[in-house]
Amino acid sequence: MVTDNPYYYGSAENKLNSKGQVAIPARFRLAASPEDQGRNYVIVRGEGQCLYMYTHRQFAKVKDNARIVAEENKDSDFYRRFMAEAVAVDIDTQGRFVLPQALMRSVELKGPTLLFIGMDDRIEIWEPNRCASAAGDQQKYEDARKTAAKRIFGI
Repeated sequence: MVTDNPYYYGSAENKLNSKGQVAIPARFRLAASPEDQGRNYVIVRGEGQCLYMYTHRQFAKVKDNARIVAEENKDSDFYRRFMAEAVAVDIDTQGRFVLPQALMRSVELKGPTLLFIGMDDRIEIWEPNRCASAAGDQQKYEDARKTAAKRIFGI
C-alpha cells in the first residue's frame, strides 16, 4: 500500500552478494511513495549497532534535527561529521544497492545475511543475531505490550 507519507513495518532478511550488494526487501520498496520509488536512499549509522536507511525526503527531516542539535550545543563539528557519515546509495532496477564498507565496519555488519526491520519512517539494517540480543527480554516486551494495549489498539 502506497501513501503520501510512507511508513515501514515488518522484517525480512536478504543476503549480501559477492559484489557487496544487497536488495531492499520488496515489501519496503513498495511502501515508498510514488515519488521515492526507484530512487536512491540515504544510509547513516543508527542507534545501537545498526544502520538507518531513509528516503531523501525522510532524511531531510533527520538532517534538520541534527542541525538543530548542533546549533543548540554550539557544535558545528558534530553536524559536519554527521553529514560526512551519511551516504546516498543508488538503487538498481532490482532494488539492489552496494552497502558502503565504512558504514558496515562502523556497526560491525559482517553478513552474509542481513536483517531489515521497518521502523515507521526508516528501515534498520542489522546483523540478525545482534538484533535478537538488542531486542532484550521477551517478558519485558510482553509486559509493556499488555500495559499499552488499550492505547495501541484503541480497546
